[in-house]
Amino acid sequence: TTITGISLRTRLTQILAPMPAPTHDEADRVFVYRGQEVRVREKVRVKSQDPSLMAVGAKLSAVGHAVEGWRFKLGIVMGEEMEGE
Repeated sequence: TTITGISLRTRLTQILAPMPAPTHDEADRVFVYRGQEVRVREKVRVKSQDPSLMAVGAKLSAVGHAVEGWRFKLGIVMGEEMEGE
């Protein structure tokens, strides 16, 4: 038996289960938001990065590793020792 895609057991568990105590630094602090007092219950961290920049960073990293390998191989062919490697 489901209620809009959620089983009855799952729904009852969500309703009857006690909420876990908040463990963050602003737990149970009161703030004024839009003229009303509000209490902090949960904190959510949102990270957002531009996917285009992430892709460029990954490609540049790959190019850097490739160039490092080419320099090492060229040093072997030229008979030179690379410093720090």
